This record gives sequence, C-alpha cells and structure tokens, in this order.
Amino acid sequence: MNTVKIQAERKPGKRSTYHHGDLRTALIQAADAIIAEGGIEAFSLRAAAQRAGVSPGAPAHHFGNARGLLTEVALLAYKRLEDYIQKAGHSDDPVAEVRALSLAFIHFALDHPGHFRLMFRNDLVDRSDPRFASFPRQSGRRLSQAILTYQGKNDVDMNRFEDAADILCGMATLHGLASLVLEEKAVHFFRNANARDFRKKELPRVIEHLYPERRNSTTRKKAVHGKS
Repeated sequence: MNTVKIQAERKPGKRSTYHHGDLRTALIQAADAIIAEGGIEAFSLRAAAQRAGVSPGAPAHHFGNARGLLTEVALLAYKRLEDYIQKAGHSDDPVAEVRALSLAFIHFALDHPGHFRLMFRNDLVDRSDPRFASFPRQSGRRLSQAILTYQGKNDVDMNRFEDAADILCGMATLHGLASLVLEEKAVHFFRNANARDFRKKELPRVIEHLYPERRNSTTRKKAVHGKS
C-alpha cells in the first residue's frame, strides 16, 4: 500500500504537528496562508508542500492538481466573506442595510486581496464542485436582497430579467469599486485623498453617495407633479 512520506518542518525549535490524519487540512492551511501573504502569484503545489513540511508529491496525491487545492482555498474565502456579511449586522432600514453590507463586501476584499482575486478566477477554481452551489449564494444572498430592497423590490425573482440585471449591476459596481481601491486607483478621483486613509475617510462617503437616503413616495410625487 502506498503511503505519503511526511517530512518534519525545518524550523528551529519547532516540530511538525502534522500526521497522516490531518495532512489534507495541513495542505489547505498552507495554501491558504500563501495566498494571504503573497497572492495567487506566490502559490504553487511545491510551495504549499514545503510550507506544510511534506513531500513535494503530497498535494497532487490529495488534490490532483493546483486547481483542486485552490478550490479548497476559494471555498474558505467564501466562508470568510459570509462572516464579514454576518458581522455587518441587520437593519430594518433599507438604506442602512445596503450601505453596511456593501462596506462589508469591500472591507473583505481589502483585508483579503489574494483571496478576493482567487474567488473569481474560473481558470483556477473548479466551479463544478457541488459545494459552490451553496457557499457563494450564502455570502451573496443578503447583499443581493439588500440591493433590491433599497430599490423598492421585496418580491425577488431571479428568473425575472429586471431583478437579475439589477443584482448584476449592483454587484458589478461593488466588485469594480473594490478592485479600484485595491489597486490604489480610486484615490485619483478625490483631491487630497491618499491610499492610507481612503478606507476610513472617503470610502464610507462613496457608499453613501452610491446609496443615498431615499425620498418617500409623497416627496417623489411632489417632485414629479410640482405640487406643494
């Protein structure tokens, strides 16, 4: 019977804590840490094996190829995004809700840039994995609902073109904004803004501008008909 030879980590004063029973988890954690520290560019199966302190062939033995291991990391990333969305809290005010969840989405991207980029790379992630049927939906369901509720839609039907288009455009806006902030391009749109303070100062105001306070129906009717 073939066995996986496990090498001790070559770190002074430390012993490898990995054994046959948790080798798969160790490799996932190693790959996850590499993505967190250096992004997708820093990842390789060999690097993951070296970090986990195992033989170079161990990742392929457990995951088949790099895509198999990166799929596990992407699933972890979706779980983290779900945590950010949950920590944003709940509000009955549609404006407060969509603002809070939008900021949570962008803060996740800024805190985990490597994972954020990985999550949307179909060439690196196996979307046929059945777990993707639930993880992305969990993290995006509340945000999608918040976007539509802000627009006054409570009866959401993803089979209806208008609803699907509204969610797509809303998510595209947030995804693009997060990418521009990550690349430090967003600061160029604001005089005296800098990358260090943008997240704390300008970003919340940008989200407020994206989702301003809504006028009530009476106010809208007055504006349309010009009546006092």
